[in-house]
Amino acid sequence: MFYVGVGEPAGGEALPLDFNDFDVAARESQAAYQAHRLWSFIRHAGIPPERAAEFWGEAMALVHAFDRLPRSGDVSYGFVVGIYPVPDYPALPDPER
Repeated sequence: MFYVGVGEPAGGEALPLDFNDFDVAARESQAAYQAHRLWSFIRHAGIPPERAAEFWGEAMALVHAFDRLPRSGDVSYGFVVGIYPVPDYPALPDPER
């Protein structure tokens, strides 16, 4: 896998969006969901941006491990991971306060 950056546009124009991996995964996973073969979790946590970035690094290590798995078998599996802010989700109070 590799990424190609779009750079900074002149004149403050908006950058084009890349595809949404979750949108792609949602479409791809529908048949597995209907067949009760989808394994998934969603979690929410109030954490500072630095912890989110640290956690993303750990998630990327798992992505790289998935990329290195030996290829075999008759079935291909999709693997999607992400972390994103959810502004309207309620946050728990700080336990230190």
